[in-house]
Amino acid sequence: MGFEELMDLHIKLLQLKSSGNHLIVIIRGLIDKGGFKQIFHKAAEAAEKLPECMVLIDLEDALLRIEPHDIHTIVDAVEVNRWPHKHKIALVSSPEAEKFDPLYVLGAYLCALGLKVVVFKETKSAICWLGDRV
Repeated sequence: MGFEELMDLHIKLLQLKSSGNHLIVIIRGLIDKGGFKQIFHKAAEAAEKLPECMVLIDLEDALLRIEPHDIHTIVDAVEVNRWPHKHKIALVSSPEAEKFDPLYVLGAYLCALGLKVVVFKETKSAICWLGDRV
């Protein structure tokens, strides 16, 4: 596996008095089911103690290497009890079907677990949804 294939994960927590808590997760490189487990574990670790948090997981520049049967493994590894009910999670994909479709299915399964998750094809819509306090 070459360097360009390794997952590069960056997490930034912003705690703003005017607009609340924002967790930004940016991923580049190759992501397999183990990478997704790591992403959700690290994001939960950063956000679980906050009463409310808007989480943006940016996968636009990631190379997804997950099969349909991997989705169940990823969902089973998500520790739902570490995600308070007021947290919102936006998964941002590039618009290509091979990248968007698996994330859409993953998002649907996570919603079925009770998490507030929406999958977007571009960042601007994700930010608008996260900022909507309705």
